[in-house]
Amino acid sequence: MEYEKGDTLELSLHGFSPDGRTVGRTDEGMTVFVQGGVPGQRAQVRLTAVKKRLGEAELVKVLTRSPEERPASCPHADICGGCPWQNLPYSGQLQWKRRIVSDALHRIGRLDLPEGLVRPVLFVGTENNPAEWHTRNKMEFAFAADQEGKTRLGLRARASRSVVEVEHCMLQTPRTMAVLSALRELCERFDLHAAPAEEHPRSRQNSRGQKQRFSKVVRQNDMLRFAVVREPGDGGCLVELITLPSPQEARSVRRLGEELLAGPWGVTGFVHSTRASSAPVAYGEETVFSIGECHVTETLHLQGRDIRFRLGHSSFFQVNSRAAELLYNAAAGMAAQLFKESRSRWGRQCWDIYCGAGGLALTMAPHFESVYGLEVVPQAIKLAQANAETSGIDCAFTFEAGDAATLERCFKRFGSPDLLVTDPPRAGMDERTVQALLKHKPERLVLVSCNPATLARDLALLAPAYHIRSVQPVDLFPQTPHIETVVSLERKE
Repeated sequence: MEYEKGDTLELSLHGFSPDGRTVGRTDEGMTVFVQGGVPGQRAQVRLTAVKKRLGEAELVKVLTRSPEERPASCPHADICGGCPWQNLPYSGQLQWKRRIVSDALHRIGRLDLPEGLVRPVLFVGTENNPAEWHTRNKMEFAFAADQEGKTRLGLRARASRSVVEVEHCMLQTPRTMAVLSALRELCERFDLHAAPAEEHPRSRQNSRGQKQRFSKVVRQNDMLRFAVVREPGDGGCLVELITLPSPQEARSVRRLGEELLAGPWGVTGFVHSTRASSAPVAYGEETVFSIGECHVTETLHLQGRDIRFRLGHSSFFQVNSRAAELLYNAAAGMAAQLFKESRSRWGRQCWDIYCGAGGLALTMAPHFESVYGLEVVPQAIKLAQANAETSGIDCAFTFEAGDAATLERCFKRFGSPDLLVTDPPRAGMDERTVQALLKHKPERLVLVSCNPATLARDLALLAPAYHIRSVQPVDLFPQTPHIETVVSLERKE
């Protein structure tokens, strides 16, 4: 039987793919990846794409519940895409995440690893009392207009670009939700509305490549795109409002920010950023203004000492602070095993590639004479240097802005480090980074990854030159299929 996009069919779901979708198989043997669902369910699904022997689908209706299921805790669970796994018991989530990592390394990387090399998942809390709710220090909320044109502010609906106006989020603190409610009311009071869902007319260019003037169809107050709320453990609350460029409404946005700071919600800083690109990414291209305290701090307990990280409104930092401690300390513990020594100093030099604000660099620093950090974002480099200066660690730090091409020049300048650590984005390591590693073969590597599929690809490329010594998944994202993984590697003789 041949299937087409839009066809509805019934499937038994039996597992998860590396990206967290459930997997089913038709009677004819076609594998179907389903957005949503739990293994063990019998479900009705609708095909969204069909290839030769593969299909992609969205969940329409659960026909038979899985014996693994539990009742969802969140009132938005049926429609919100933020916590697709909350009806799976947390112990089951941990087991599936370990299996997702193992399957990715085996099926994508084609790596033949010994049984047990992939360790059980590390998580915050205890088996009887895991910290699976209210874990995030940052959330990116989206604006969108509903069918009646009313502006909504919340999280993306499951398998959709529409927005669910969440009133209660089990991942966030009550203060973040109060700030979100206040932001809705203030946007309405100052007559600010969601930007259009289609390609933004204000970012279009004419045939000469010049930006066109503002559209006459879209009102200047149709500008709201994202609201980012940071609430770190050290206190404070920073709100960033990301809009389309609209100079006519700048005064209204400033008044909105002033109201937030003056209100009872505990907001300590407000930033207005603009983004003309139509890509649905909650990252401002230009900062219009900021008021209040527009840096926050987060303290992590790393290698026996408290390290304070200063962060800006656009800084990358792990969104689960307590789990980030587990992640970084696990990476240090695995590095220690590579050196096979109990001395406090493991070597002369450590490099941190994709260093961000310096998380891994400061974790490893107590064990080396010098640490070198490389990051493509200049603002992150400034923060990493500042964080190193206030850390009190007896180590020589050097942080530089540069892309993967810079790494080859680093080997020529410094030789090869005793340890090289990386923590790339979801796309994995740049090809030039991998080629530089294969060319110069530093003796020890510790890789951190947020994507099992691209991790498997990178490990397959490194496998001819390196032994994989240990694989440690760490759960920073309860109620979701996302999983961080730390891998230690040792150069083959």
